Parts: sequence; C-alpha cells; structure tokens
Amino acid sequence: MSKKLKIGGIILFVGFLNIFGTTAIEPQTGADNLGTEQVTWDNTLMLPALGGKANIGIAGAFSGFIGDNLVIAGGANFPDAPPWNGGHKTWWSTLYYINTTQPDAKWTILPEGLPYPLAYGNSIELASGILCIGGCDSARCYRDVFQIQMENGQIKIDTDWPALPVPLANATATLLNNKIYIAGGQEKMDEQEATGHFFVLDLANRRKGWKELPSWPGVSRGYAVSTAQNDGYDTCFYLFSGRNYKADGYIKVLTDGYVYNPRLNTWKKLKQEFPVMAGTALASGTNHILLLGGVPELIPGSDKHPGFDNTVRLYHTITNKLTDIETAPFPIAVTTHIARKGTLFYVGSGEIKPGIRTPHILKGEIISSEKMLGTKGNKDKRK
Repeated sequence: MSKKLKIGGIILFVGFLNIFGTTAIEPQTGADNLGTEQVTWDNTLMLPALGGKANIGIAGAFSGFIGDNLVIAGGANFPDAPPWNGGHKTWWSTLYYINTTQPDAKWTILPEGLPYPLAYGNSIELASGILCIGGCDSARCYRDVFQIQMENGQIKIDTDWPALPVPLANATATLLNNKIYIAGGQEKMDEQEATGHFFVLDLANRRKGWKELPSWPGVSRGYAVSTAQNDGYDTCFYLFSGRNYKADGYIKVLTDGYVYNPRLNTWKKLKQEFPVMAGTALASGTNHILLLGGVPELIPGSDKHPGFDNTVRLYHTITNKLTDIETAPFPIAVTTHIARKGTLFYVGSGEIKPGIRTPHILKGEIISSEKMLGTKGNKDKRK
C-alpha cells in the first residue's frame, strides 16, 4: 500500500514501512530544485530470513553499493528479547548482498562475511568497494579499516588500509573531494565517553595515513550526522546534532550544527537547531541537505516507547533555513546508513525504538522537475 503526499512542494509516494553514523555520499550536481522534485518510496525490500526465522533487522551495520549489489554487513541486535526484558545484545559478522537491478534477485547470505562481528562503524562508498572504518563489539572499539570488494562475483576483504589513529565507534564520516572526514565517536566500551576527534584521509595519498584536524567549536559528541554539500562557494563538511556523554553517566542530546571548510581549514557554527541525533543525511541538488528522522530526546526503552522521531527536514546551506517538511507516516530508523546509486538511495535496516530493529530497507528515488517536464516536452514536440 502506498500513499501520495504533497508536502512543502515535495510529492512523496510513501509505502508504510519500518525503516545512524551515515554512509558518506558526495553531493550530487545539478539544479538546486528539491522543492519541486518528486521522491518515491518503496519498502518491499527486506533482509532475508536466517535459520528459518524471520529477520528482526540490525543496527549499526555497514552498507553501500558494489556495482549493482546492495551490501549490508555486520550490525547488532537483541535476538532473544528486548533489553528491558533481559535480552542480550549480539554482534554479527553476517554479510548480505542483493542485485537491486534484477526484480527476481535473491539475497546472498555470508554468515562470516566480515573478519569478525562488528557494528557502529562508518561506511564509505568508493568505486573499488565499501570502505569500513572503526566500529565496536561488546568489549572494545576498533581502529581497523578494511574494504569490502567483489571479484568475479565473490566477496573479498581488503585489509591493506591505514588504521585510525585511535579506536572509534559511533562516529560519523563523509566523503568530500576524494578525502574521508570522520568526526566524534568514542574510544572505549567499558568507559564510554564522547570525543572531539576530527580526522581526514586523503585517498590520493592514503599511505600517509589519517591526519588530525582542528575540532569543531563545540562539545564532544557521538551519534552525530554528517554529509558534504556546497555552501555557495566551496563544498564543505556539515556536522549535525549527536549526543555528549561521559564515563560518569552524564549524557545530553545535542541539537547544534557546524560546517567545516576544507580549503580554509575553518569551522563555523550554524544558526539553527538540528534535533536529528543518530539519524541520516542526504545531500541533494547544489545547496540542500535532506535530514531523515533522529532522536530528539532519550526515552528509556519499554513496550510503551512511542518510537523515534519520523520528521523529514530540509536544510538550505546558503539561506540557513531549516524546514520541517513532513511527519512521515512511518518510523524512520536510526543508527543506520544510506547507500546511494544515482537517483536511488536505500536506508538499510536500523533501529526504530530502543533495542528494536526493523528488517525493512527503505528505497527512495529522487525525480527532478526537469525529468518530469522533459516527458511533457517530448510529447509536445511530436504534435
């Protein structure tokens, strides 16, 4: 079942579905006309059953495209019971992939697809494969960086990548001008504390390793959201929200935002509040950022939890205008990633309530106004 919504100039065809860190996606070129675009949504793609049981979904998995194959790997969930009922959190090394261009394609499942169980790292889509950065299991955070590749239809793990300067999980990463930027996160699992780390890896000189950059002019954070977009002059790194937390139990949800200009090596605080902690971000056009969902406040998990925020927001990097486009009629998952292929993007599995995952994968397609008008124009020409 689907519903057609017109919201703030955007028409959405929305399927009813259950849909952090962010898969980093470079901004798309073209006219900045998101306000007149159509976005179609589909929720028919789901993670496959495991061991004869329906898949409950995973949070913090790595994801991205290798060619036409959507890959989702690792992650963590509560397979037996929710945490408030004594459920035990489990980390996975399972890797799933499916060819999204073939209507009848089936998922391939590799139970030991990753080198070890891992979740809450960052994913970067590169031409050669999906770069997986950091992450954690129940005991520790990791510095490891490796790439999921596919050769002759077989998954291969390339570990010949420079490790992070420190272990990091629950950070946020973005690809910008052939450089990977990673911000925030935590170094430990036993004494969890947010950091202000900001590192860059130049893919053209990756053997030189990661370089430390000046941190943003705000508090430390994990579970932040980031993407790259044009500010009118340069393509910049945008950092939104997250939460500050310390080993003594202090925790605060953050709504501030910052923009880093790589050319100037400077940060600037944004003049808006972004309640999007652990959500996802998607650059569109030349100056828009689409922010999907998030956790505006921390509510303990229970059977009565209302679910995370399902607001869709639009931020304009030049006017600094943030608009709540619509409250979506479906839960939008957090602690997940976006995988992008042309005008299509996929929000893969994730967490819809504390401890509760969804197996649904949200597929969205952005249809520009030029494409819509082009169809009409061709008809006029034939007259």
